[in-house]
Amino acid sequence: MEPQERLKSLAMKIFQNNMIERIKYDGFLPDSFFEIFAKIFHTNDSKTVEDKEAIISLFNLEQNRNEIYIYTDHENIRLVGIFPIDEEFAYFGFWETTNNNNLNQKAFEMLEDDVKQKSRKSIIGPINFNTYHAYRLRLSKPSWGSFDREPENPDYYPTILEKYGFENTMNFESRMIKSENIKDVYIEKEALLSEISKIPFNFIPLNPSVWKEYEVQIFELIQSIFKENPFFVSISFEQFKLYYNQSFAEKLCPYSSVIFQDKATGELASISICHPNYSPLSIEKPVFESDFIKLKKKVLLAKTVGVHPNYRKRGLMNFMGAYGMLSFNKYYDEIIFCLMRSDNHSLHFTDYVKYERVHYAIFKKKLGS
Repeated sequence: MEPQERLKSLAMKIFQNNMIERIKYDGFLPDSFFEIFAKIFHTNDSKTVEDKEAIISLFNLEQNRNEIYIYTDHENIRLVGIFPIDEEFAYFGFWETTNNNNLNQKAFEMLEDDVKQKSRKSIIGPINFNTYHAYRLRLSKPSWGSFDREPENPDYYPTILEKYGFENTMNFESRMIKSENIKDVYIEKEALLSEISKIPFNFIPLNPSVWKEYEVQIFELIQSIFKENPFFVSISFEQFKLYYNQSFAEKLCPYSSVIFQDKATGELASISICHPNYSPLSIEKPVFESDFIKLKKKVLLAKTVGVHPNYRKRGLMNFMGAYGMLSFNKYYDEIIFCLMRSDNHSLHFTDYVKYERVHYAIFKKKLGS
């Protein structure tokens, strides 16, 4: 019997008996892994299908430094247990489920049994291996619907985790400034706008050709910027390019996305990665040059903004915000500052302006003493 036929037969028995199968990852993901995602989100137009090829590549790259287990009934739930080698904790990720308490209880009990057997002290998630990929749950629904790579989950997900003893361990938020309040940002940041041309940095607008030229330096800069963040795991350039590649660069806004380069040394000091919210177009791989004009309402997403440790405490976060403001009125109606840690100093950029806020969280369950 072929592997897929064997799995389908086994899946039917598991489903009929309301059972969960535990699969140790060995280079193969069953078709049901992706079918469950499609089942949960089939009515949600803003959520595109999963990139099956990229996910399989990711699992293969990560299996060298993690033990990986999949808990699934092949119909209604999938849960991945990730056990980093030589760590005291485990992650869970790639969790998608119908609102079924029995199935979730069984799946998480099986995960917890493995965590205890491997002498791990806690379970943290959802994190799909590391923070370069999908992680966090969204705790409420925003007015904007959704944006690219925003955590988007059914309302019952946080409730399920809390029911099984998980606690909110880290908070994040997105802030939208609507069109009627944009003028207040300019008033508040007027001094920054007048000073930005005087700072000793070159401004390199990010577009596909610049991304190609600087992609190794961009990768190294991002690793340096975020290496001290909680749950950060260094990755290879190969893994970085699974999602942050030329296709990614083609959707960037070249007017607001920028690298600051030290004029004296030529070093890359900071980066701001922004692009429009293409979600209303339901395009899998949008391109700024051809798709921006199709948007009826133009909303800028400030996605990844950071400063190299060697250049901190020089106001560059605020100056990058000011740089984006220089072209904002010409091209955009509204802006969302995306997925920032709630204790991140950069949030202060919008403190004095009216905004809509949506919260997200990572959850944790401690085991034993």
